[in-house]
Amino acid sequence: MTIRHAKNNLEKEHQALGVKINLGDDTLKPLITKTLRRYFNVLRSNEKHVKDVENYLYGTMTNLFGIYWNKLAGAKYRAQHSEEFKNQGVISD
Repeated sequence: MTIRHAKNNLEKEHQALGVKINLGDDTLKPLITKTLRRYFNVLRSNEKHVKDVENYLYGTMTNLFGIYWNKLAGAKYRAQHSEEFKNQGVISD
């Protein structure tokens, strides 16, 4: 439930930009898994002394979705403006 709230809130914040994140996306699933592993490792090791685990998960997932959406938006922009990037010699990720 916390993951879905993080996704929905990110979409609401950036509604004007048309942010839509599909949790079933095959490129997003491994990122979610990796993020959850890191999250549980932090909890297990107690290195960050997390007091509110649900809030920490929410923040972690909001970060992930923000980064994921920025990469999608960047790729879309580069595809739409390929000539501009070709002329500048910009290296894509």
